[in-house]
Amino acid sequence: MKYLKKIFSLILLAPVFCFSQGKNVMIRVAQADESYMLGDFQTNLTLKRKAFKFKILLNKVEGVYVFASVKDSVYRFTETSPIPDFSYLKLLQMKEEDKFNTNKELSLSEDGWSYWFYNDTAEHSFNRKIVPLAEKGIVCTKTINQLYDVANGSVIKLKNINVPLYLFLIAVKDYDENGKPKTELMRRKIRIDWTED
Repeated sequence: MKYLKKIFSLILLAPVFCFSQGKNVMIRVAQADESYMLGDFQTNLTLKRKAFKFKILLNKVEGVYVFASVKDSVYRFTETSPIPDFSYLKLLQMKEEDKFNTNKELSLSEDGWSYWFYNDTAEHSFNRKIVPLAEKGIVCTKTINQLYDVANGSVIKLKNINVPLYLFLIAVKDYDENGKPKTELMRRKIRIDWTED
């Protein structure tokens, strides 16, 4: 059974391997047997109110900034519109205590950004198991079982959510000598609507 799970996991990731040549960041959302590659700037998904996963290929990039909310404020930005306070992303980064994604939650905020990163010398923000792909980078997984509302400190179970979830993800190409991001490598936005089981 253990080997079947491993084979199934590799089959799910196979499209990432094939599509990732020359790419530094690729993002896939998976739930049960379904898997969706976020190849376009904007993706609309309909998921069940159950756990789902982000599978992120990182190649010479440490992580991605994630803005998540049940309001569409940042989500309104286009593929090319400037993002206010982009140069202050690191200052707007929320401090997360959830090392190795033990709580399996997604932080919601109207002010801050999560930073999902992998660094083999630190306690990172993904699930513990990382899949190395030789020269193509690594595949990191972040399982989401619940949402955490940073403003009021409350947990929202996925089974209780009844509004869309908006996500805006940015990968940064390089930083200046003061640690401020200079250019974007990639940006994606996702709207998740929910269906009954």
